[in-house]
Amino acid sequence: MNPFSKLGTLALVAVLALAAGCKKGQKNYTPLPGYSGTPGASSGLGKGQPILPPARPLNPDGPGSSGADGSTGVNNPDGPAGQPSREEIEGMLANREQFKANTVYFDYDKSVVKADGKANLQAVASYLKAHSDNKVAIEGHCDERGTEEYNRALGERRALSARDALIGLGIGADRVVTRSFGEDKPSELGHDEAAWSKNRRAEFILLTPPPAGGLR
Repeated sequence: MNPFSKLGTLALVAVLALAAGCKKGQKNYTPLPGYSGTPGASSGLGKGQPILPPARPLNPDGPGSSGADGSTGVNNPDGPAGQPSREEIEGMLANREQFKANTVYFDYDKSVVKADGKANLQAVASYLKAHSDNKVAIEGHCDERGTEEYNRALGERRALSARDALIGLGIGADRVVTRSFGEDKPSELGHDEAAWSKNRRAEFILLTPPPAGGLR
């Protein structure tokens, strides 16, 4: 065999092997509309960290800036959204069972509450109207597709959409707090539409005042 041909064949084999190795090492991210960031880039929010309202008003430097108290530009309780502050919900007891059957689900990459979820929202609103000292936390979740950063933002939009619906049903804005877990807390551990449809959701957690005299 011509030595130059032999060298060419070996070079081709090496290139193909390198390409296969690189492809194998890549994570299979599903691109979603509206996201232009780098897949897999680290997020400013740690994995599993919920979005909660800051303890104080936002730093005037803009969204995402850290104030002197370490608070960030998320869910400003003193802004138009009017969410309760940390101080207002500190010490309240979280009941995950009360509204477990009232979870609302979303279409792929959507944050609009579907028609079949409106009865669940009405049930939550009716309970809160009958218990004026209670509040509710809404947790937004996503399926595993897309990047962590995109899903954290999408989970927040879903929680805010459910919050807006409760406010529209007559619940005070200062009684509804939102947070997002993105894809970090799946309800179903599957990798198909049957599981994904259960993970695109907003859950309602009842917040009740502690008993008089504190916990015993």
